[in-house]
Amino acid sequence: MSRLPPALAASATPQILEELGEPPARVLELGFAGIHATPLRLAGFEVVVVEPDPAFRDRARERAGAVLAESPPTPFDAVVAPAGSDLTGITARTIVLVGQDGSVWSSA
Repeated sequence: MSRLPPALAASATPQILEELGEPPARVLELGFAGIHATPLRLAGFEVVVVEPDPAFRDRARERAGAVLAESPPTPFDAVVAPAGSDLTGITARTIVLVGQDGSVWSSA
């Protein structure tokens, strides 16, 4: 799976916020190198950033602060991830996916 260009991923943030609904909620951002963390936090969400790719982890730390290499075993209200991500072991009520074209959809 190829990564979304940062500008395309960032352009999906307003749609992601719409899909998430009203905070508070605990959100896992997976595989976006922290690009959505600050806007989601500013909107009132608690965000945990997971960047499994070590090549992008430093950039994720610059954007989001604390970054994990893998998802913690605790449940989340929502997960935001690129379409096609391996969500094995992640528990969330809502899954928000971003396609390679920047489209956003969720399973609530």
